[in-house]
Amino acid sequence: MKTQLNVPDGTIVNPEVRTRAVRALASRGITLPTFEELSDPRRISPAKMGELAHVHKNDPNPANLFRVHWHNSLTRSEFTHVPEHVVLPSILTGAPSPIVVLFGDRFPMIGAHKVLAAYACLAPRLVTGRFDPTRQRALWPSTGNYCRGGVAISRILGCRGVAILPEEMSAERFDWLGRWVSSPDDIVKTKGSESNVKEIYDACAALEKDPNNLILNQFREFPNYLIHRMATGAAVERVYLQLRERHSQWNLSAFVSASGSAGTLAAGDYLKKRGTLTVAVEALECPTLLLNGYGSHQIQGIGDKHVPLIHNAMATDVVVAVSDRATDALFGIANDENATAAFDARGFSGEVKLALPHFGISSWCNVLAAIKTSKALDLATTT
Repeated sequence: MKTQLNVPDGTIVNPEVRTRAVRALASRGITLPTFEELSDPRRISPAKMGELAHVHKNDPNPANLFRVHWHNSLTRSEFTHVPEHVVLPSILTGAPSPIVVLFGDRFPMIGAHKVLAAYACLAPRLVTGRFDPTRQRALWPSTGNYCRGGVAISRILGCRGVAILPEEMSAERFDWLGRWVSSPDDIVKTKGSESNVKEIYDACAALEKDPNNLILNQFREFPNYLIHRMATGAAVERVYLQLRERHSQWNLSAFVSASGSAGTLAAGDYLKKRGTLTVAVEALECPTLLLNGYGSHQIQGIGDKHVPLIHNAMATDVVVAVSDRATDALFGIANDENATAAFDARGFSGEVKLALPHFGISSWCNVLAAIKTSKALDLATTT
């Protein structure tokens, strides 16, 4: 396998570092997917597709870099032309319009879309000679899945990845990290929970004094914005266009995403061409955009008390607050067999019932925000 590190002329910052990166990746048989390939997997070569057929999606295998996109199937190794999704009907949500949810758990290694942002932040540094995988550590500050994505990408590329996250995050996150990091020292626990982003920054400031540590701060990394505008925006559009073939009166009225690092919100900028509103969601217990940020919450994956540098705030049309009590309750119901059995009596489709356990806590946060938006703006459909 040939290592591919193509960049336009004149953009290589450090040729010596880039040469070492090329050699290191070549020794591991690594080819880096382009952003265009991750935005449209049909561009991925048949040879690479054939290789993926023999690789499990959760293995630390370099081939899985070509699965870091929205077009993975839950049960098959091949890609889907349209990202897998579910339409939540009004009978379930009470909203005047249907709500469409794309599945983030189809992503490889971590079962969350943050692995896409992690790859996008590190890959440009490799191809331009700004990160030396043979000498430097990649540090991934996060309140959610971004640090897991970063550790997964680091391990595949053969460099040390360090997760920096609050100590009150879920046990599942720490258990996963313990299996993927090179050393227990590569897990840095900071004080607090989702709302304690400043403490993560403080830890980064101390670690950044070592020149061998590279901080990949998703809140200020414009590749995080870029990849979501390209890949996530296009993924949502493909889903909409397929639905529009069956429902000609449907319009893509709003794109809803929790604020977090604001990377995913960039998809809303891509969708503006269709007149789509961009809706940012935050925790009611820590209303940063609404009321300057205070308090603490447990909606894992949404860090608060700050506005990320990459948040295109002037393009954000609506801000919605959702309580962590509501997200926790819905997450529990969706994973309780006795509770979901009641769906049959109410006539919910099997597709919807089977989809609900695939919603994480932050997914329910987005769904609730979409319901509130639909009701507040009366986004009714005629079909």
